[in-house]
Amino acid sequence: MFIVGLIMIVASAVCSVAAVRLTSKTNPGVLIPLMSNPPSRSRLGTALTFGALALMIWGGNLADDVIGPWVFAILVVVVLGPYLVVRFWHNRTVSAAAAR
Repeated sequence: MFIVGLIMIVASAVCSVAAVRLTSKTNPGVLIPLMSNPPSRSRLGTALTFGALALMIWGGNLADDVIGPWVFAILVVVVLGPYLVVRFWHNRTVSAAAAR
């Protein structure tokens, strides 16, 4: 079951990045706030976010037997890391375009 858990964790990271990319495309010239909702969201992006959370929790529980309690710290890095990088990249691009 450990391998299935790892596959779910990777799928969760992919869903997380896809969701933030959809949010980025939905808000092309707008800064996306970090601690609040973006100005507009797509339904698919919202569904991918919920899917990422479900896969993260389920995969973490399956991988917990082998990795131990560190699995949830790893999940934060694997799932939230790319999400934050894509969001910061979008905001930096929008800020640079506005500064021109």
